[in-house]
Amino acid sequence: MKVGFLGAGLYGEALGHLAEINEHEVEYYDPYRFPERKIGEVISEAEVVVYVAPAEAYREILPELSYETPLILASKGFVSLKPFEKFRKFSALGGATFAEDIMEEKAGLKLAASSELSEQLFTTDFLTVEYTRDTKGVVLCGALKNVYAIGAGLMGAEDYLMKASSEMAEILTANGAEPTTIRLSCGVADLILSSTPEGRNFRFGEELKHFPESRVEPVGTVEGLTVVKSLEDFPDFVVPEGAKLFKEIVERVKNGIK
Repeated sequence: MKVGFLGAGLYGEALGHLAEINEHEVEYYDPYRFPERKIGEVISEAEVVVYVAPAEAYREILPELSYETPLILASKGFVSLKPFEKFRKFSALGGATFAEDIMEEKAGLKLAASSELSEQLFTTDFLTVEYTRDTKGVVLCGALKNVYAIGAGLMGAEDYLMKASSEMAEILTANGAEPTTIRLSCGVADLILSSTPEGRNFRFGEELKHFPESRVEPVGTVEGLTVVKSLEDFPDFVVPEGAKLFKEIVERVKNGIK
């Protein structure tokens, strides 16, 4: 099968590695790493497209795609499926797995996916793909865990992750997703993985502690910050009354980057 990857960062290449193990033909579109390759060249013969580009690039990328070609979203930064509603065969992929671990082919890795196509592309001897019908839940978990990872660095309470996972389930329910999806690798496991001092979102949250004494300047891509900035673009995203941690994180992020 010919697979076009939109994005050739560490995670994109790691997923491409899995596809190649399964003897699929892989090609990447990435204007920074491969400026000579045009998106049309990569997707023209692709039988499936995997979106691993930064979430904020969707406005430029999605209009270039065919709505008939299966599209797998593996970028963790969307709180709404609205940008993808015209795609007839749309699914999502997520999970608590580092790109480096995939490239090193460490045993026992897991991803969660909402299509059997992802199982076909990415399942290997060392990585299991958990199947779920809950596309929206996989997408929301990927975005929410980054926001709550900022909160982990910002708040640091001993029971923080328990409260955060409870709120994630509540937000999934309020948005028509399955709350049990947080039990998959895209949920609490990914939240825990992202809420460590090595994570960009966690470190950004630690820097927010010093606001208002100093304004926070993010270094590199902070996925949770991208999510917070995008919230106004997706009025269909529901934040329930009980999601107090989420609301506090969003407010402190907005104040800290002014």
